[in-house]
Amino acid sequence: MENKSIMRATYIFVGLFLIMAVYFSYYLGMKSDEQMNNSYNKLTGKLGETTVRGKIYSSDGKVLAETVTDDDGRERRNYPYNELFCHVVGTTAYGQSGLEAVYDYQLLMSDSSWVSKLFTDLKGKKYEGNNIITTLDTELQKAAFDAMSDYKGAVVIMEADTGKVITMMSNPSYNPNTLREQWDTISADKTSPLVNRATMGLYTPGSIFKLFTLEEYLEEGGQSSDYIFNCTGAVQISGKNISCANGHSHGTVDLTGSFSNSCNGSFINIGSSLKNGSLKKLCDRMLFNSHLPIKLPYNKSSFSLADDADDFLKAQTYFGQGETLCTPVHMALICSAIANDGVIMEPMFVERIENAYGKTVESFEPKEYKTIFSKVQAENLKPYLRSVVEKGTAIRLNDFKNLTVYGKTGTAQTDNGNKSNSWFIGFFEKDGKSYSIAVVCEDVPGNVSPSITVTKDILKTLD
Repeated sequence: MENKSIMRATYIFVGLFLIMAVYFSYYLGMKSDEQMNNSYNKLTGKLGETTVRGKIYSSDGKVLAETVTDDDGRERRNYPYNELFCHVVGTTAYGQSGLEAVYDYQLLMSDSSWVSKLFTDLKGKKYEGNNIITTLDTELQKAAFDAMSDYKGAVVIMEADTGKVITMMSNPSYNPNTLREQWDTISADKTSPLVNRATMGLYTPGSIFKLFTLEEYLEEGGQSSDYIFNCTGAVQISGKNISCANGHSHGTVDLTGSFSNSCNGSFINIGSSLKNGSLKKLCDRMLFNSHLPIKLPYNKSSFSLADDADDFLKAQTYFGQGETLCTPVHMALICSAIANDGVIMEPMFVERIENAYGKTVESFEPKEYKTIFSKVQAENLKPYLRSVVEKGTAIRLNDFKNLTVYGKTGTAQTDNGNKSNSWFIGFFEKDGKSYSIAVVCEDVPGNVSPSITVTKDILKTLD
């Protein structure tokens, strides 16, 4: 009897030990960085007393953030590009944001050699913190910033097969160098310049949502060769008219023409043929209402459409009005998957961490996150996206010499139809590499599409 009690106690002890070991491994692998970079962690504050915060570099070797010391020995964070990278690189003023927050602990760690630390101690100075080398490209970031100068909105560009984020900008912006002095004005600004619209901005998708309606139609066995629709410029649903853009009649269109010309009537027809609940299941697979694999703060895109919703709401949803909301970074991830055989890669913002003398401390490799299309499904979508550029609503993007562009435009009505959000999402190919892009310009007059102009101005940099 005594032996049984001893064995029972042993099993309980071993079980508890294994549980603790598993949790400890999980913590080290999944949660330790999150905890170390938590703004409430007092350890990082202590590190700042002994270590000079490291630099943040672009992928092309430019300094995006550094610590400088004035004549009185007071340290301050300096951002050489002013507002150009303010949302993605972030700031340390009034709490931390952007990569400054995500890699706070790493920037305050010093992996210099013990010899250099010894000499630093003898001089009574602080250690030099580690530097992070980002995936961001200064030339392309500036092109996006300049192209968006007249518009509120955001731009995201990613390398499809690695997930490297090479451009992320949001407008309106702010100058992190003067944020402390201008805090009261900036924080009260109703245009919300502190918000990173690329990850936090929730926008009605408009016709870019037709990509998802199309995909569900194809997955349910719809055939391009069998589809024909006669567009008269408007359809009537529940006694209300829904028009194509500017009331334009597209005439007889097939499936490709419906997509390339963004025919609302045709997509209401397509959507009404889908199985109940199928579009919701597809959108769940496409990461609506879901976690995104991104370290920066973000909002979840949202999709809802009940089976018993009224016909007018269903019709609006099929072509991207309705109650659907999405973020630019989410749309960039979707387009990356189409360009990458259906696989979403985890977004990468940092390639490696180096010590103050350029020695690599840690490097980061691309990681697959989730497969949302089969390879066949991704390939089937490409001709439709290409047709939009070759002969459809984005034909102005078809004259590059060294780039092949695929995409979908969208005009989402806001403010009772007087203003709209102008979208372009897609990807482009150059020198055998594919890059996804998402551009949104918000609150523009309803009859203009500046997202195409913005996209073209950005891509000129690469042509």
